Amino acid sequence: MTAPYTNIYKTALEPTRRVDLAIIGGGCAGLSLARELAARQTLDSVVILEPRLQYQDDRSWCFWSTPHHALAHLVSHTWSSWMFGKQGEQSKTRGCTNNPYQYIRSADFYRDCLDRISECPSIELKLGFTVTTINRQNDAWHIETGQGSFLAKQVIDTRPPSPNQLSQANLYQCFLGAEIQFDHGIHTNLSAVELMTDMRMLEGEFCFTYVLPLAQDRLLIELTLFATRPYSAEDLAEDFHQLLVERGLAQSTIIRTEYGNLPMGLPTSQNEHPRAGIGGGALRPSSGYGFMRIQRWAALCAEQYCKQGNVLAQTASGFWLQKMDQLFLSVIQRQPTLAPILFDKLLGQPQTERFIRFMNDRANLLDYLYIVVSLPKTPFIQALISNFLRRHV
Repeated sequence: MTAPYTNIYKTALEPTRRVDLAIIGGGCAGLSLARELAARQTLDSVVILEPRLQYQDDRSWCFWSTPHHALAHLVSHTWSSWMFGKQGEQSKTRGCTNNPYQYIRSADFYRDCLDRISECPSIELKLGFTVTTINRQNDAWHIETGQGSFLAKQVIDTRPPSPNQLSQANLYQCFLGAEIQFDHGIHTNLSAVELMTDMRMLEGEFCFTYVLPLAQDRLLIELTLFATRPYSAEDLAEDFHQLLVERGLAQSTIIRTEYGNLPMGLPTSQNEHPRAGIGGGALRPSSGYGFMRIQRWAALCAEQYCKQGNVLAQTASGFWLQKMDQLFLSVIQRQPTLAPILFDKLLGQPQTERFIRFMNDRANLLDYLYIVVSLPKTPFIQALISNFLRRHV
């Protein structure tokens, strides 16, 4: 990123500042809310407290598009179909012309948010500010950082989950990937994303390959696990290198890398202050998708704050979606070897519109029934019985 988006540490502590709203964390959720507030030209004083010193191109956010979404101008790639399949089998393809799969680079997202925030004088981004404590003091929140303290009338915490909260997740979506430039020809279908190909078991964990074709000579490729524990980048490095070897990409140029552990089925933590983002439960438990959930929350939160003066915490999934995701995760936990079969059937729905509505949190009751009927019954019945007995013993 460019110099205006960096911040230099100050050696002397700043005096306590009073603000109307403090956004703790300037990642995806924090910047999304600030961006929405800037769009409404809020006159309230808003501060975003973010520990990093600069923003980098370190994420890829993808989703199935909905008509006229607010971030359409940031979409750098669009695919009209997706591919999936188990290892050793021919990959299958499903179309999504009406709701294409889209990709936003984090560098573009960060730049757009920072540009829009800079146009609103009442919003200030503080880089290099790590929040250590948040306490309620009478009618305000006292926020302590290593560079000074703040008193805020309202606060929203968008930081990642704490280690203790993260340890309570049902599963983890662990991934290591790279954007790769190559100078030799390989067969790349530029209109189809490899959503979940080479589905297999790897040392007891469900594993698959994720590929975003960006050009004839460039792609983003990731090795992904649904694992029972977080994996370090070093843990995944050997298997990721083997994937590159198998794809004929081992000698290609790596432009940038991506790595992470996304909590799946993260329990809602009990906090005195409202939370949002991944730490607030924004990720879809069964898939790890959360970008558009965060965008919807940010718009609703900004609207409520501008009208009523208070913030809105991240909202949970609807009742049926929440129950279905919990059941799906419990089946994978109990019988991980079933995961390739379950995802193969889920992604292979002949009525792709129902599947996309399900993935976009917009499914109706008929969509839910259609999904349920298409999946194997026995493991889900077993999981239901097991969950019921566990709760009542």
